[in-house]
Amino acid sequence: MKKFYISRKQNRFMYELEILKHFKKAPIFSLSDVAQIIKSKDYAKKFLKREVEKGIIKKIMRDVYTLHDDAFLVSTFIIRPSYISSISALSFHHSITQIPNAVFCFTPKTKKEINFIQRICYFPTRYFFGFELKTYRNFKIPIATIEKAIIDSIGIVPLSVIEEAFSEVNLNRLISYLKKIKKSSIIKRIGFLAERNGFEIYDELKAFINNRYIFLDPLKAKRGKKNKKWWLIENG
Repeated sequence: MKKFYISRKQNRFMYELEILKHFKKAPIFSLSDVAQIIKSKDYAKKFLKREVEKGIIKKIMRDVYTLHDDAFLVSTFIIRPSYISSISALSFHHSITQIPNAVFCFTPKTKKEINFIQRICYFPTRYFFGFELKTYRNFKIPIATIEKAIIDSIGIVPLSVIEEAFSEVNLNRLISYLKKIKKSSIIKRIGFLAERNGFEIYDELKAFINNRYIFLDPLKAKRGKKNKKWWLIENG
């Protein structure tokens, strides 16, 4: 019977192929992660450098690598804790027709922007709740509910972009989020939009409404008619 011999080069190729298969199961990984598998930091550095140059491994930022061409997938693993929200979450839920050109994430940490495949924008928030783990390409990713994604969108995108998502809103959940936040400016804007889209919500929220006029959409032109009920200037 003919014998087949595996050269040292072939053996290394098969070994490194197994390493790539291993890290394909992770959204992101670091040099130290590779070194733990290879047991040699120098070899790990050379391996990463070679695979990045070949385009097989992608370098997201310093010491952050991935085998996935998907900003949505890796975003919440780069900065932790964080969750996907605003129009990125609404698009995931198929609640809006607009396709986002960036991934919007929210975190209790500072604002940051990373470019990988597309922009990944991290916005600081004091309201770190209202998200669930959702399956995306076999990974569990924290993604805002429709209601929290709408709330998080204030001042991030024009409110006209997210208004169509109200057709799928769970009113009880929306009200509970607003009462938990207790911020008058948020409650007035979201309450007005909810009412404009057919929800009876005013009586539940009126205790949180102050008597100072603010613009409905912080991103639109600063003009419009006054709405005394919600203490808003309708500019959107």
